[in-house]
Amino acid sequence: MYIKSIIIDGFKSYGRRTEVQGFDPEFNAITGLNGTGKSNILDSICFVLGITNLVHVRATSLQDLVYKSGQAGITKATVTLIFDNSNPNQCPIGFEHCNEIAITRQIVVGGKNKYLINGKSVQNKRVQDLFCSVQLNVNNPNFLIMQGRITKVLNMKPHEILSMIEEAAGTSMYEAKRDSALKLIEKKDAKLNELYAVIREEIEPKLEKLRKEREHYIEYQKVCRDIEYLTRLYVSFKYLQLCKGVEESEKTIASLQSVIDESEKKIEANCETATQLEEEAKQLQDRIDTEGGGGLHELEEQLSVESKKEATVSAERNNTKETIGVEQRKLKNLQKSIRDDEQALAGKEAEMQRRGESFQALKDACEADANAFATAQKRFEAVTAGLSTNEDGEAATLQDQLIAAKQKSAEAATTVKQSEMELKHSQQVLRDKQQDMNSSDAAYLEDKRKLTKVEGQIGAIERDLTASGYQEGTMENLSTRRQTLTAEIRGLRSDLDRRNAHRWELQYRDPEPGFDRSAVKGMVAKLVTVKDPKYAQALGTVAGGNLYSVITDTDMTSKKLLQKGQLQTRTTMIPLNKITCREIDPSVARFAEELVGRENVATALSCISYDPAVDKAMRFAFGHSFIVKDLNVAKQITYHPRIMTRSVTLDGDVVDPGGTLSGGARAKGNAVLLEVAEINKLQALLQQKEAELRQITSEIGKIEQTAHRFTQLKEQHDMLNYELNNLKQRLAKTTFQQTQEEVEELKKKIETLQQTMAEARQTQTQCNAKVKDLQAKLADGKGHRERELKAAEDDMKRTKKKSEESRKNWKKHEQDFETLKLEIEELQKGIATSQEQAAKLEEQIRALQQRLAEVSGSSDEMTAAVNALKQRIKEHKEKMNSQNKELKGKYHQRDRLMKQNDELKLEIKKKENEIAKVKNENKDGYDRIASMEHKYTWIPEDKEFFGVKNTRYDYNKEDPQEAGRKLKKLQDAKDKMSRNVNQKAMVLLEREEEQYKEVMRRKKVVEDDKKKIQAIITDLDEEKKKKLKVAWGEVDENFGSIFTTLLPGTQAKLVPPDGVDFMKGLEVKVGFNGMWKESLTELSGGQRSLVALSLILAMLKYKPAPLYILDEVDAALDLSHTQNIGNMLKAHFTNSQFIIVSLKDGMFNNANVLFRTKFIDGMSGVTRTVNVANLKKAAGLAAAGAARGR
Repeated sequence: MYIKSIIIDGFKSYGRRTEVQGFDPEFNAITGLNGTGKSNILDSICFVLGITNLVHVRATSLQDLVYKSGQAGITKATVTLIFDNSNPNQCPIGFEHCNEIAITRQIVVGGKNKYLINGKSVQNKRVQDLFCSVQLNVNNPNFLIMQGRITKVLNMKPHEILSMIEEAAGTSMYEAKRDSALKLIEKKDAKLNELYAVIREEIEPKLEKLRKEREHYIEYQKVCRDIEYLTRLYVSFKYLQLCKGVEESEKTIASLQSVIDESEKKIEANCETATQLEEEAKQLQDRIDTEGGGGLHELEEQLSVESKKEATVSAERNNTKETIGVEQRKLKNLQKSIRDDEQALAGKEAEMQRRGESFQALKDACEADANAFATAQKRFEAVTAGLSTNEDGEAATLQDQLIAAKQKSAEAATTVKQSEMELKHSQQVLRDKQQDMNSSDAAYLEDKRKLTKVEGQIGAIERDLTASGYQEGTMENLSTRRQTLTAEIRGLRSDLDRRNAHRWELQYRDPEPGFDRSAVKGMVAKLVTVKDPKYAQALGTVAGGNLYSVITDTDMTSKKLLQKGQLQTRTTMIPLNKITCREIDPSVARFAEELVGRENVATALSCISYDPAVDKAMRFAFGHSFIVKDLNVAKQITYHPRIMTRSVTLDGDVVDPGGTLSGGARAKGNAVLLEVAEINKLQALLQQKEAELRQITSEIGKIEQTAHRFTQLKEQHDMLNYELNNLKQRLAKTTFQQTQEEVEELKKKIETLQQTMAEARQTQTQCNAKVKDLQAKLADGKGHRERELKAAEDDMKRTKKKSEESRKNWKKHEQDFETLKLEIEELQKGIATSQEQAAKLEEQIRALQQRLAEVSGSSDEMTAAVNALKQRIKEHKEKMNSQNKELKGKYHQRDRLMKQNDELKLEIKKKENEIAKVKNENKDGYDRIASMEHKYTWIPEDKEFFGVKNTRYDYNKEDPQEAGRKLKKLQDAKDKMSRNVNQKAMVLLEREEEQYKEVMRRKKVVEDDKKKIQAIITDLDEEKKKKLKVAWGEVDENFGSIFTTLLPGTQAKLVPPDGVDFMKGLEVKVGFNGMWKESLTELSGGQRSLVALSLILAMLKYKPAPLYILDEVDAALDLSHTQNIGNMLKAHFTNSQFIIVSLKDGMFNNANVLFRTKFIDGMSGVTRTVNVANLKKAAGLAAAGAARGR
């Protein structure tokens, strides 16, 4: 891995975009005058490597790195390093597949840092880890030897020299992470100590207190439950005794009252009957006196008049029937005529379609023959005038045609010669270019091979993507829809909870295994749909408490639910097999509509819709009442003698035929049925959303693996595309590629020339043949003209005859075609007229049928009236015979009834005295019952179970009298306990215990993690010590060898200080001919510089980094030492790239590539020079080394 090029834009003195290209993989030098930007190139490299100590790049803030600190209009600095990553031994972790890595860092004045790797934005940590993995840690930069680093190494303490060994051995990254882990452990220890104190001082005492309070509260609850149980048992027993006494009294009163009521009814009935008998006797007497014969005469005259009217209406009915029969026969004949015409029209239209196609073909043939005749006429006229027609059909002389043919032949010959010359030249150039391509460099062929390989990989991935059948974005769309549906379902459930939807569902447990839940239909309100919202209030009033009743299929189902269903609330059941329907008679409903208008009244049952399976229950709940517009209408309906049915207004006011009227202020809020309808709507929408969610979840489960595989393939595809584009760009810049493009263009040009030559030769051959033909015609001019004239005349006659025949044939068929067209139009008009007549007849028949219905109704009524009159006359005659006997009987019956009434009044007086006595005795019982019901609100709900076996009020299990005595003792105990009990203890303890468990769990996790980290640190410390010992030995050996090479006759080594382990530090010892110096101060300045440089190079040789940067390290050395350093670097460090800044010829003359900086218009610039002699020398050395290796 080495730097190929650097792109600097706006960084320090490089105000304009500068691209430094062509770095040598081994030895590069940078030189130039002071202040021209030599070191700024090295600073730009350190900038991209992520340096944090800006002192190393001679800046105090990031803004100083921008050209003129952003004051010259340039507000950002950007540096890009492009690395060659083709050496697999030096690849950063995770980038083994990239042959080239481009890393960019950009800063903006007043903005943020930005890092990019191969064009993708990444975090600073990602870049640092990349460089640390190849020994390029810029924040501990042993690969970076800047100005003054030599002096710094000389002044290093033992532990600082040890840190250099650690960096070379690669353990410094571990040290940083180890220190970070130890700091984290310290923080966790502090948190744990705080946690221990909180648990010991706060949580545990609080838990102990709450546990004791819970025990007291549980005991208190038990006492409360016992009190409640015994109170209910004792009170229910007392209440039951009172109720039984009252019931006995009530039965006595009811019995006595029943006798009184029967007597009063009988007296009233007797009085009414006596009055009626007296009235009837009086009327009978009047009729006998006044109706001797006058009434009978009037009835007979009325019968005569009605009989005449009935005969007239009957005659009109018969005439209307005959007229309807005639008109219906006419309509039937007309409809048959329409069907016949329609069949004929369909046949004509089919024939029209067939003839239309034939007629168009004849017309086209006629036009073609006419055009041929016109052409033949023109040819004959031209030949007559001494001209001839050429191949384009134009008139011209034979001489003109000959000249044109010769000219065209000459042009074709010229084209052939020019194309041959150009073809020969192009073929020669093609051969030369192909030879150049064959001698192309191996790098291009390698890139070409890689390009082919990458394209093949991309093709394979694209086939896999297509074969997967997955549409990109499907998983994301489904996930988004699932989130949306989950939110919508949550909202719907929340809305339903807010509306208390659960109260409209019967909550019960199956009373027996295998219970059929479909037998429970649901609450009445849930099963009803209101047709018009304006009826909702009234319908709720009509049904009343029945809205909350539950419909079941049978009474057995209801019984099971009530006994074993563990119902949460009191519930009324409506079994479909036992319920009795209540419904308004249809005739009464019709009469009510006629009375007040259909828009003002409707039966409650007609205002709702429901499942037919619950019809009986709905008739029971809604079938007994009218819904009316207002109170006025309600009174008209309810109190009418023929109706006498309960009515409810739209506002919910109730009018009962018994005379009661209830209502008043209208209820606030929506009607119950509207609320239930809204809940039903929300529940239906919820079910729909849940079904869709289940479907989407299923689809996600099916495609999850496919989507994951698709994403992986897509990422691979993108990475390979990026690599493919880089290869194409690199190939496009090579000479080989340009030559290849030229070769392809030459091949296309040659192919075009060959085609042009073939076409020109064909044209030349045709023109030569035509010239010979024309010359022959000119030689026999007269004979040719006569032959051509005769041929033109024959052709004209033939085409004229054919044109005339075609025209006649077309005209003949044209007449037939137009006739058929007229027939179709006439048929269409006839059908339309007949249809209009049929419509009029149908309208007339409907009017006659309506009139017939009216006349028939009148006739039936008159017939009935005539028959009634005849019957009345007959009855009148019979009645006169029996009236005298009837009058005597009525007076006798009246006297008998009045005597019976006197006896009954005496009996009533006795019974009323007995009732008054019983009521006085019973008043005290009622008062006590009312007091108990007021005090104990549960009595009305549970009184039906008092004294029932196997219930909580079973007196056989517990003696009520004994329960009363226990109750007093428990009440005293409860009063004492209630003063100290904490009723929130249960909830608080549960919450505190959950928190305590969570704290202890987190504490255990932290302790376990700490133990694991400490164990790993111990193991890694041991491993680090071993690795450092190996590194120390190798660096020590290289240090002595390199120093001896640079300064013959000397020795150098790294040893720990006296009495100290090497893990505490190392120091430098130098000897001359076996005599070891006590300290480095005994050496000259140049010798000390060589010692420091040798140590640095020994470090570099232990574990070479891919890149080394030296900034004027030869400043303190003389020319011979500088030359030796350059030679040594070239000979011993061939696997790393060196970038050196130097002002001495002895150093940069050894470089393979030399960059010179200069200052132009206030900005730095760079020029590149290749040291060809050094490159050849390096190649020779490499070849010699290879030969020695063989």
